[in-house]
Amino acid sequence: MSWKGGAHLDVLQDMNLTTIGRCAALAAALALSAAPAQADVAYEEMRACAQLGAKPPGSAAGHEQARRLERGFHAAGFTTARERFHVPLFQEERTQLTVAGASVPAESFAYGGTGRVRAGIVDVGVGRSADYAGKDVTGKIVLVDRDEAFHRTSQLAQVIARGGAAMLYVSGSPDNLIQEGTVRFAQLPPAPVPAVSVGAQDGAALRATLAANPGAEVALEVEASREDAVAANVIGVRRGTTHPGKVIVVGAHYDSWHAGAIDNCTGVGSLLSIADAVRGVPLAYTVVLAGWDAEEVGLTGSYDWVARHADRLGDVVANINLEMTAAETGAPALRFGTSAPKLTQVVQQAAAANGYVATDLPATVVRQISGGILPTDIQPFYSAGVQGFSTFTSTPFYHTPQDVPERVDAASLSRASAYLWDALLGLQSVAPEELAVRDVPSVTVRAPERAEAGAELAVEVELRSPTGAPVLGAPVRVLVDQNDHWARHEGVATELGGGRYRFVVPAGATDAGEARITATADTPAFIAEGYAAVELGGGVLLRRPDACDGARWFVEPVRGHVVEATVSAGKVRVVAGRLLLVDARAAGRDPVVLRVRARVGGRELVQSREYRVCAR
Repeated sequence: MSWKGGAHLDVLQDMNLTTIGRCAALAAALALSAAPAQADVAYEEMRACAQLGAKPPGSAAGHEQARRLERGFHAAGFTTARERFHVPLFQEERTQLTVAGASVPAESFAYGGTGRVRAGIVDVGVGRSADYAGKDVTGKIVLVDRDEAFHRTSQLAQVIARGGAAMLYVSGSPDNLIQEGTVRFAQLPPAPVPAVSVGAQDGAALRATLAANPGAEVALEVEASREDAVAANVIGVRRGTTHPGKVIVVGAHYDSWHAGAIDNCTGVGSLLSIADAVRGVPLAYTVVLAGWDAEEVGLTGSYDWVARHADRLGDVVANINLEMTAAETGAPALRFGTSAPKLTQVVQQAAAANGYVATDLPATVVRQISGGILPTDIQPFYSAGVQGFSTFTSTPFYHTPQDVPERVDAASLSRASAYLWDALLGLQSVAPEELAVRDVPSVTVRAPERAEAGAELAVEVELRSPTGAPVLGAPVRVLVDQNDHWARHEGVATELGGGRYRFVVPAGATDAGEARITATADTPAFIAEGYAAVELGGGVLLRRPDACDGARWFVEPVRGHVVEATVSAGKVRVVAGRLLLVDARAAGRDPVVLRVRARVGGRELVQSREYRVCAR
């Protein structure tokens, strides 16, 4: 849905109904709320989604699932659109793990570091802060166990903070299955150390070897590249009748590791069953249905939507996130979210009416036990101050080849889908002011609308509590991305006082095009985020940058006279002070960064350009 470009702006135009009309609309919705066919829709769509196999961003399988979502939304009377964005795609080329001279099957986590490590190993169990007591892991390979409550990104953060050379992760799945995933959001710079995953049985054998030979060294090597993929969020919009200017977003990610029947084809099935259920039913609020892409690589699709529509987030009153809505028979379920009393009441009533049982936890508690994140697409909405809740169902086959349709209990998926539909329906009778409860501070990011490519950029961040008071002493991280979600620079802002913080993007960090700025205030009590965008033009490189390319030779005309030019890999040659020849072949398919400093009209300017290979 494009709120900025003009398309679908009609969904936010005011429409008034009489009291009789509003009551009739809700009565019609109630009459259709228990349609038994929805269970069949959810299960069949789950199966169809899983049969496509792995659906990484930009893949043929992902494109086909996007088409299925688009067709389902359109058939239900939603105006549809795709919002495309670029994202780094981690391509594992080779992972080798050797313990006591024997090779052990292993796979690299996405966005972990690359290279070779040969070192001793230290076992820290789950790898929480307390698990490191009395253990020095400096320069060592750190062995950690999968723990559903403590996310692997947090485990790796501990390894890096304590000087570990690599992370070796023992999966929790049966049959020695290796669990995959990411250990760093794709839109951030990659991790500085490798992180690899092994099966549970191999992990036990490794521990036995270490017990017999405590000084044994482990050799680990990862070869991988990052390539440019084009992902797409699939958006459907239905205008509200009573509150057309207020929006409820219902979303599920459709990308997956392997078939992803549980994670997240169950969410896709529930989403399409909701779309089918609202066919012809008037809704009080404007409803946005979203099929998020690139969740598995860092919640990138939902973050793209939130940042793209940052100026209209005040109109979003609720977010319903459909993550792993069902799994095996009897699998424990979790529901977590924000604190609006009326939203909580509606959701709990919908669950009870459908016999859906889940443990309720506040989002703050989930963040604390997971190590600081909400590991699903509710996070960008939560951190922007939007009320909402997320589903989650536990499975030992998470992120393995055995996440297949046969493991999904049809009755559980039916209950979950019906409960979610009833929750959406119940929210139609809630007044907007009853959802206007803010859990996190507001983050306002101020940056120039336009600047010269490569110029130093001053960014100001203002942090205010939900009551409007300035927030003091919060660590504020600033991330600068270009080409949508390719990281160019990050750092920590300086506190100025009075809830104000300042960050300077150094000269030479950016290229021509749009720079997206995300400011994140992260404490144990909350995570809050704000966004800005800067259009960059001019600079010293005369050619506009390409999103990606298959070539590894580049010719760059330069404005002014080149003083210095360097590349992160390969070679660069300066011709007559005004032309650069970049040879990036030595980098293979990995990105290469050119940095050039030139004298233009009596002043020196600096600019950098990243050359990315298009994903295969």
